[in-house]
Amino acid sequence: KLTTKFMRGIVSKLIEKSIYKKYGCIVNVQLNDLDISIVDGETTINTNVEAKISSEEFKKIMTKLII
Repeated sequence: KLTTKFMRGIVSKLIEKSIYKKYGCIVNVQLNDLDISIVDGETTINTNVEAKISSEEFKKIMTKLII
């Protein structure tokens, strides 16, 4: 469980960079809560995330996902 703002910030930046590398779009991600648990080889991820993106960037991502 990531409770500190510092660690959530680091994970947010990693998510932003991976989205940029994959889709070439700039997205601002705010990770409010992240809880990961592994039980008997099954991983559960619970999260609360906010993402801000311009309309043009959103359209660009959607066209790349559809194609």
